[in-house]
Amino acid sequence: MEMNEIKQKVLEDVDPEIHRLKKKERRKYRALVTVEFVALIAGIMIVFYMLTGISTVQGNSMYPTLHSGDRVIYNRRTADYKAGDVIVLKRPDGEEFVKRIVAVAGDTVNIQNGKVYVNGEEEKLDGPVGETKASDERDVEYPVTVQDDQVFVLGDNREVSEDSRMFGAVSLDDVKGKIVWYMGKL
Repeated sequence: MEMNEIKQKVLEDVDPEIHRLKKKERRKYRALVTVEFVALIAGIMIVFYMLTGISTVQGNSMYPTLHSGDRVIYNRRTADYKAGDVIVLKRPDGEEFVKRIVAVAGDTVNIQNGKVYVNGEEEKLDGPVGETKASDERDVEYPVTVQDDQVFVLGDNREVSEDSRMFGAVSLDDVKGKIVWYMGKL
């Protein structure tokens, strides 16, 4: 530093007016950084909400894949669903379910002797446990063909799950998204 710069620095440190202006400048800078940070976080949250969602598994219908209280993140922008995908769906009563797709549009589902048959072949998905029985309180008559823009869903814990055996195939309009990640209880 040159002598003039040193003198200027000393004057700035002792002159109350210059000190006050510098302090005001620092506050403005901090406020600007804070506003930018909050805007960045808000932008990230908006994009996250538009592309993904978070849901909580309730009950044991997806055991052993998912447990009651697990949180799942799902992709809202998925348009192509296939058998084996785990999805979040919203029922007309507003309740959210997490279920596994076993059949898509055009597939024929039949439940016989505790097993699920899709297009005449026994279902071969990893995860399901228990015997799959048709519901006694059902409106579904087997075999059933899944219509366009619908999926047939079952829980992995077949003996306790409330699923398409009770309420029929699910409209794709009721599907909120495909699960892309899950975490345990928070």
